Amino acid sequence: MLAIGHVSNTRQRLELILEQDDVFKAFASDTQQLLLQQVSFRRFRSGQLILSHQQTVADIYVLLNGSLQVGWLQNNGQLKVVNYTANYSAFNLVSFLQKKPINYDFFAVGQVDIAVLSGQVFLEQLQQQPQAMWQILQLLSQRMYSLFEQSRYTHTANSTQHIAYYLEQLARQYGKESNNRCSIRLRMTQQDFAELFGISRQTLAKKLQPFLRQGILEWNYSQIHILDIQQLRQLCRLE
Repeated sequence: MLAIGHVSNTRQRLELILEQDDVFKAFASDTQQLLLQQVSFRRFRSGQLILSHQQTVADIYVLLNGSLQVGWLQNNGQLKVVNYTANYSAFNLVSFLQKKPINYDFFAVGQVDIAVLSGQVFLEQLQQQPQAMWQILQLLSQRMYSLFEQSRYTHTANSTQHIAYYLEQLARQYGKESNNRCSIRLRMTQQDFAELFGISRQTLAKKLQPFLRQGILEWNYSQIHILDIQQLRQLCRLE
């Protein structure tokens, strides 16, 4: 459980998300207040499992603070990482709406705060508010389009473009661009990054050499600095 002071801060953060996030902003203000009245808050330490693969969840989980490691926990106890996320929204929305088990394991990266919203209230209000339902439909359509685009990219891009693409995505989620530079807040070692591609750290180190030689990237253990974000974006482009 969170301390009283932390609950106050996380509640304020949730209020902003309900007002501004695409999942919730089309709901009437009294619906947002109703969701707030029945919320519970949970805090996770780094490495803790938040939601597990094949788990069916009847409520909406909203990431308030921190980052999530997304993947599958294998039989040998190792986590096969496929993504990281810091989107402050309902990260189990699709499986919740489909009433299907979750596709991935979600682990906390650093300290993570989660708001758990009543799934029953969310669905009841969604069915009564056409504007909110239309907003959700648009959001899911955008996500599906993005997945198709990402699939096309990963099947077409070469290894340099693929690495540049992931670095640029990390910069978007975890960085703040200034003077064509960007420091990524998420701490990630080259071993962590290599696992995203299913390659060894030694292989990744070789593939990173062009980025280092051209002054695009600096990687100090787990701290990533993008030194030339525009050049990185140029490398992402397919011919």
